[in-house]
Amino acid sequence: MAKKNERNILFLDFHLNTKTTTPKIKGLPNQFGLTELFEKLIAYREKKTVNIVIGSKEKKELYLADIEHDTQSGTWQLLINIVDTSLADEVHRKIGGAASTRKVHSKTIDVGTEFSCHMIIQDTLSGRSYLALYEQNTNLPIKLITRYLNELFKRIANEFKTDFEIPHPQNKTDAKGKVKTINTYNHVFFNGHLSSKFKDDLNSGAFKGVTLMTGDLTQVDGYDVNKHSELKEVQIPISVDKGAILKAGGNHKWLDNLRSNTAKDLSMQEIKVSFRDDNDVSHTAEIDVNTGKLINDDKYVKKVKINGFSEPLTTSVDLLHTPIVLKMLEHL
Repeated sequence: MAKKNERNILFLDFHLNTKTTTPKIKGLPNQFGLTELFEKLIAYREKKTVNIVIGSKEKKELYLADIEHDTQSGTWQLLINIVDTSLADEVHRKIGGAASTRKVHSKTIDVGTEFSCHMIIQDTLSGRSYLALYEQNTNLPIKLITRYLNELFKRIANEFKTDFEIPHPQNKTDAKGKVKTINTYNHVFFNGHLSSKFKDDLNSGAFKGVTLMTGDLTQVDGYDVNKHSELKEVQIPISVDKGAILKAGGNHKWLDNLRSNTAKDLSMQEIKVSFRDDNDVSHTAEIDVNTGKLINDDKYVKKVKINGFSEPLTTSVDLLHTPIVLKMLEHL
């Protein structure tokens, strides 16, 4: 659980893509920028619920508690909350107090502990992504936030269906010769900025395994999306040559050379690496081939600590908390 006077802020890249459920169509250009999409999110939020419940026995409910566009800083500011019924009951007791001061705060099947997470995203592209700052919360990991946002964006595309319809990119026509339209939706993912600790642990440790991966099965000769629907991804194990590592100048440089050359030559999307550090502790990481950054993960991501708040922080707030937002903005 987070401390009451400090927060860890992680540096991420927010990637926005356009997808469709129409088979054999990939690489669609974005119709909407971040601001246009978030304006649609605000419009949707005013009309319908943005709450999403996951799990059946131990439910968790995520919802967008607040969202603002700060044009002065050029950022979108989001507050995402989660109610978690899966956690153990909290027990509070006064230090030095009698046994009577011990209180158990019990949960029920539909009442849980609530946590908040602030996220600040720059509203202009930096290369092919938007810089994002994320208030780290173990109860709201970046993978869960990604899942939540992608579910929201599918709902938005369904609500504003005509806005997300585009002409068939292959110009396929109907019986009357008119070009068909396809439905699209937005999809996001986050890449984490690598911390120096990752490089240090990797260089001082030893590889257990390195695998190139891609979910783009068109790279496989003879692949047919209709005939081979059970296939999910391609994985290529890589042999680790100690001589090549020495020549490259260490584990991290060897891995980056692999990413920049072999992985890109083969049109791979990710590198999965497992290694032991010098304390014999095992680690794994998935790295984006194009950017060299971590995929949808909190671990080994560059971070800063913000503290010195005049009032104690709580596990959850229902509106964007200005003291946290201001300290986060200092690091953009």
